[in-house]
Amino acid sequence: MNVLLVEDHRLVADAFSVMLREVDSSVETSACYSTQQALSLVDTGRRFDLVITDLFMPGIDGIGLLTGLRNRRIDVPVVVISGSDEERYIRAAMEQGAAGFIPKTLPGAEMINGIRRILAGQRFFPERFLPNPATGQPAPGAGGVSSVQPSEKQLQVLQLMADGHSNKQISQIVGIKEATVKYHTSQLFKLFGVRNRTSCVKEAQERGLIRRFEQPSSVE
Repeated sequence: MNVLLVEDHRLVADAFSVMLREVDSSVETSACYSTQQALSLVDTGRRFDLVITDLFMPGIDGIGLLTGLRNRRIDVPVVVISGSDEERYIRAAMEQGAAGFIPKTLPGAEMINGIRRILAGQRFFPERFLPNPATGQPAPGAGGVSSVQPSEKQLQVLQLMADGHSNKQISQIVGIKEATVKYHTSQLFKLFGVRNRTSCVKEAQERGLIRRFEQPSSVE
């Protein structure tokens, strides 16, 4: 079983590599210490049975990795690990297609159990985020109806802008040229009648077109 592990702290990466051998003794772990490095590895054609990524990393974060894999149509379960279990981060991971979210505060045995469940085709999230059998999981709010409707690609660029990514980082995540990102950005400015990224993101959030996702300054 081939696992891609994306974690910017090498000691944590080493600890997870050891833990993964308890899941399956045949595990081969490829460790990357940044999302950019991980996406570059995926772009070489390497395929994995599981991806485990930290949420908060310098540059492109774990949500950006989820988006990048989705844009590349890579069908692989992705587990997000984090020192935080705040609702906004878990919701963001779920919205981007994560198969699981594992807080680093969980005991090792529970982490191993969660990874085994994900490899068996199940999902693993804190119980409060699992679908209610009676009502089902509510869809994220779409906000009010706007006369301005950006394209799907423009919305994706918008969300990545809101998450704090640069044009270069967005191009790496989405898999398009940086010049194309700049083109989409300029079109968004025209659509919203704004002159900068901050105003563009604020307008999109007020219209309910994108979610709010603000990284804390000191989360490990």
